[in-house]
Amino acid sequence: MNHVITPGLLLLAATGTYLTQWLGEPIHCWTPAEYKEEKNFQNYVDSFCWITEMYNVPMDTELPKLKEDRGENLVGFYRWVSVLLLLQALMFKLPNVLWMSWKGVSGMDPDRIIKMAEEGDMEEQEQADDDDDERMEDTAKMEIMQNGTKDDKKKDDQKKKDSKMESLAGFIDRRLKLTGRRRKLNSCSRLNKSSGSFLTDFYLIVKLLYPAIIILQFVILSKFLNINFFNYGIDIATRQTDWSFWGDEDVFPRIAMCDLNIRQLQNVQTFTVQCVLAMNMFIEKIYVLQWVWLYFLLAISIIGTIQSFLDRLKSSKRHEFIKKFLTIGLDIDYFWPPRKPKNQSKSDKNSKRPKEIFQYLSAKEKDRIRTLIKRDSFQRMFVTDYLQADGIFILKCIHRNTSNMAVIDIIFRLLEHFLVEKRLVNIYVDEDDYYAK
Repeated sequence: MNHVITPGLLLLAATGTYLTQWLGEPIHCWTPAEYKEEKNFQNYVDSFCWITEMYNVPMDTELPKLKEDRGENLVGFYRWVSVLLLLQALMFKLPNVLWMSWKGVSGMDPDRIIKMAEEGDMEEQEQADDDDDERMEDTAKMEIMQNGTKDDKKKDDQKKKDSKMESLAGFIDRRLKLTGRRRKLNSCSRLNKSSGSFLTDFYLIVKLLYPAIIILQFVILSKFLNINFFNYGIDIATRQTDWSFWGDEDVFPRIAMCDLNIRQLQNVQTFTVQCVLAMNMFIEKIYVLQWVWLYFLLAISIIGTIQSFLDRLKSSKRHEFIKKFLTIGLDIDYFWPPRKPKNQSKSDKNSKRPKEIFQYLSAKEKDRIRTLIKRDSFQRMFVTDYLQADGIFILKCIHRNTSNMAVIDIIFRLLEHFLVEKRLVNIYVDEDDYYAK
């Protein structure tokens, strides 16, 4: 919302004001009687008053005679509204540009990992779609012919999904282990890529930038409009007496005065003309809506930032996140224990890959591992020593963008890597148990 919707709305408003200035008639000034028939003079007055600062004098107030007194209520911001709106849009985009530039420094690019997880997660959906298409075959003959290949296709799809998920888990595992080794070698600051919390802390800094930018926008608009923009909406509501005509003539005058000098031979004649600023009605609505929108953004940005800080500070939150998915995964046979492949080969017994190691464990060892996984002390060690803050951050990103099944699958694959690394699994298997099916 901060870096997509808001810049889009601001760009839309900037385009609207720009087109109004150059394609419409943003200003129309009254001209002295002796020049009313001269079209060129009318254009000259309109153009001159547009590029110079005018001043606002209410109709029930006498026009000041001294030039110095006329400069108290100058009006000239309307010429730069489209430029400021464009700059505001860029300001809202800056934190996202910063995040996109530095998110991969730690070696774990969240967008890349999410894409890999989505590709693995989509295999099940694509397989289901293919099954639906096959059921719609018209002839029994075609169904019989494809019966043999249908099972093979399912196996191939499952292998592709397992391969993608295993590659993703292996990638995350390598980055987590590398970070852990670097952290042991030297004491790292929070924003060091080897700290194990670089992504998390950098994400918090980026989130903190949004409320800071919103407050800065209030300050800039206060200076630009020469008002206290923090209270602008409240001031309008309290001063409004006639709701049939809604507007703020003091800040966005519809009519303003303009002084121009006309050289006539040796004389310089000064004219004071009255100009209608029709576009101020449009500009006023933009800033009223922007006042409401900025406060809405400020509220959700502060709430989101506080929640992120609490999640970062409380290690129990990270433990609860992992515990929830481990509990669900242990209740589903698909995730634990890993299934043995139907076509087993004796060479798989010596495999060093975690998935194969766990597929050929004895039933007794599998039960022991299951009991170990359920312990809070083990889960905390898994979170603290292995996943760390960045690992949890990556898993949460995957959870927000894919399914629960994909997250559980990746967590259990990482868990297998952790168990093997910490030598918490007995990889010895009897021959009888090894070939049991």
